[in-house]
Amino acid sequence: MILLLLVLDSEADRALVSDLFASNYHRMKRAALAILREPDAAEDAVQDTFVRCMKKIDTLRALPTYARSTYLLTALKHNALNRARKERAHMNVPTEEFELPDETASVEERAINSLTVAEVKEAFTKLPDSLKDVLRYKYLLELRDGEIAKALGISKSTVRVYLTRARRTVLNLCREDGYEKESV
Repeated sequence: MILLLLVLDSEADRALVSDLFASNYHRMKRAALAILREPDAAEDAVQDTFVRCMKKIDTLRALPTYARSTYLLTALKHNALNRARKERAHMNVPTEEFELPDETASVEERAINSLTVAEVKEAFTKLPDSLKDVLRYKYLLELRDGEIAKALGISKSTVRVYLTRARRTVLNLCREDGYEKESV
């Protein structure tokens, strides 16, 4: 961070960014960690956010003091969600981690839980991308419906509809492929 401060022209700008970093770093790191779930990725997101904000130093300077922290936190959340989205697009779904919660499981979830990993994996590959995305966010990244809605740019109710549709589609695809067990 110290080397990045040298890029700024004035001592006042360096002091402003340094103070913002010192007072907001830990809060921003926690927020990034909640989204990215990996300390190194969270640290990268925080650093990248400060670099981007340094390019908009005029905007930061123009904001009232109380609004600067909110501005930084919002920028960080957008940055972290974009990183999660890019990572998700490049990752190969590890089917061993595709576990559905048992406690509040719907009928579809309980039926899917009785399927083998191979059956779910095969059905998952046949889903449309929109349904795959929602399932990945929900069960692999463990995001809440509101976070998924923000990441995908859809409403919370649409997230719930997509989750239900995705689970039913997986179950129906497995049944079409010869899966005939009774749902729990």
